Amino acid sequence: MRKYLDDFIKLPVAKMAQQIANMTFSYKETKVPPAHYKKILNKSYEEIVEDNIAVNLLNIYYKTVKQLAAESPRWFMQALICNDLKINPASISNEEYQALELVYSQYADKKHVKFANQDMENLFNDILRNGSNAILEHGSDSDKL
Repeated sequence: MRKYLDDFIKLPVAKMAQQIANMTFSYKETKVPPAHYKKILNKSYEEIVEDNIAVNLLNIYYKTVKQLAAESPRWFMQALICNDLKINPASISNEEYQALELVYSQYADKKHVKFANQDMENLFNDILRNGSNAILEHGSDSDKL
């Protein structure tokens, strides 16, 4: 049985892009210019692989951070504080160490402590809802992060 895909893969890139734009429009009349799809279809294989590698590396970092947080929430939190405040644990002063211990003791009984600041979380959620144009609306709010 012959399928649409059989003919579609034989089309030149410009016609493929137009057909994808047509299919997209048929979903809730969503308009996307064929040039957008043409650009994507003309991406080199290396560019696509790069994107996949970036996601895979992010996943590795995520799993590592999650595992570290599960193994020792105390050291995990203290390491993040050291990183943010540019404190090297190898040369930490007694005062800095005491401050780390006391900060941890204030949060130790909480089930989940958020490490992303509220501005960062708001920006992420805004971009998620409104797309990359949200960055233009926020301007240089990244200075707050």
